[in-house]
Amino acid sequence: MPHQSDYGWVAIIFILLPAILLAGCGDLINPVLPPVSPLPTPTLPPLAQAVDVREEAIIVPIPIDPPSFNAYLNDTGYEALVAELVYGALAEIGPDGNYYPELAAELPTLANGGLSEDGLTVTWRLRPDILWSDGQPFTSADVRFTWQSLRDSGIWAPGFDLIEEVETPDPVTAIVHYREFYPNYLLQFGGAGTGVLPAHHCGPTNEMLFWDCNFEPISTGPFVLAQWIPQVRLTFEPNPNYFVPERPLARQLVFEIQSDPDLRARNLIRGNAHLDLWPEGAALIQMENSGNVIIFGTNPARFVLRLVPNLSAPGLADPEIPHPILADERIRQAIRYAVDPGRLNAEAFNNRGQLVDSELYRFDCNIPRYEYNPGLAAALLDQAGWTYANPEDTFRTCRGCGTAEDGAPLTLQSYTYVEFGDQLVIAHRLIQGMLAEVGIDLQPEAMEGSKLWGTWANNGIELHGNFDLDLWDDGYYGVDPTVYLTDYYDPRAIPTRDNPLAGLNNSRYRNPDLSKLFDALHTPLPNNRRRALLCEVAIILHEDLPQIPLLALPDLYAIHPDLQNVAPHIYDTVTWNAGDWRLNLPPAE
Repeated sequence: MPHQSDYGWVAIIFILLPAILLAGCGDLINPVLPPVSPLPTPTLPPLAQAVDVREEAIIVPIPIDPPSFNAYLNDTGYEALVAELVYGALAEIGPDGNYYPELAAELPTLANGGLSEDGLTVTWRLRPDILWSDGQPFTSADVRFTWQSLRDSGIWAPGFDLIEEVETPDPVTAIVHYREFYPNYLLQFGGAGTGVLPAHHCGPTNEMLFWDCNFEPISTGPFVLAQWIPQVRLTFEPNPNYFVPERPLARQLVFEIQSDPDLRARNLIRGNAHLDLWPEGAALIQMENSGNVIIFGTNPARFVLRLVPNLSAPGLADPEIPHPILADERIRQAIRYAVDPGRLNAEAFNNRGQLVDSELYRFDCNIPRYEYNPGLAAALLDQAGWTYANPEDTFRTCRGCGTAEDGAPLTLQSYTYVEFGDQLVIAHRLIQGMLAEVGIDLQPEAMEGSKLWGTWANNGIELHGNFDLDLWDDGYYGVDPTVYLTDYYDPRAIPTRDNPLAGLNNSRYRNPDLSKLFDALHTPLPNNRRRALLCEVAIILHEDLPQIPLLALPDLYAIHPDLQNVAPHIYDTVTWNAGDWRLNLPPAE
């Protein structure tokens, strides 16, 4: 997604894409659009008939065509945006952070027997009498088909590798059997743009990558795809079989392909467009200053900007050999005290971020703040044996540090990724200056995310541990961070040559107490007990600083006041409630 706070997906793409592969416009200032050819296209023959854009259409400009409607295959954000309109989910999360059933009749829980005591069996009861947009019934066979297609096509999606079988004893019952408890089971057939796929429409289960339905979907959602003209627009009209009465409210929803952010901004200001996703830079400021556009920032924010230290020696195959500088907890604490997040927020992010000290700041675990204190940072460095050889020196060296040779410089190579944009470059340079004030020589470098987060076979810098310190943003999806935290911080999730897919603990952080906590969290638990254990994890991470959280960055949306009922939040894509969207148009003369 082209927004600074949503570039956590880049890490996911570059890590997951190899697994997927192995396994598998017109200027809206003038409301008269250029003529388009009604001739069929190679990819979309059934949708080739011309569809007029209505005067009352909701117009959403986006910079690129979605890769497809299959959000299990891609993670750019745009496939989820459009897939949410057509593919319903068994359950989703609302703006309040609570789950709600969508295609399911109820949420399976321990209390109602939908979740077994051992957490290995989940029974979904589906809404009866739901029809796909082509008139065929939606049934439990579609649920099984979705799982089977991911399995047979060799495509990884969260939690699906833990499913052993999906039983379908009747059309409205799907029983999912897991080989181990999956904490995010309620989102197993849901989430941003993902859901249940039509068994009768898509094709062989082992050919998901090549399905026509990836581009020609049918729908259980509020809209159907009426036309897709590549590089021009996607047009959606109401699904006549949508199961929610009197929805959607809009008669037409159009995604215009418009790569120029300034043009998108001008169209929104003039009322020729109604919603711009993840605006940034000059275009954002232009809309904000116009007085004609509402800038909405998600609260809470999902993505946490953090410094990621490598606790093992760079360039060595053995992750247990400690980093000569960063393995010392006092150095990591000194870095945290030396960095002023408030200044980063003001000078790099226009005060749009939220200062945080914990990966789990949303949980309110009563964690104390790290205050900006360069004096304390300097004292910790002195205590750790990194001092100035001469009073006139700019940077410190090891003088009895015990982890490096005497005279070794306190120099750290730091990477970030270019896809984020200028704001991260500015933040990186600010951090360089702050650390220089306490005698740490930080050498920042921006590179392509494909190099930073590449696979083991492609010599990914982080997977191989060939770094000192990195700066990037990421965050957990949904309301339960168990799987996310396990992947980043469990000692068993350290990637190695023998097991490069063990996890994403690229900091090589090894605290055995966390293994026990994660084992407990991977069992069915009452909500209060789960929350207490997660706060225990948060406290340990706060004390050990295997990663150094700085700011929580919101997703930003620009909304024209004529567009009503848009409710962006961090638990789903913005189109989650597109059935409720409507335009507040002036009365006809």
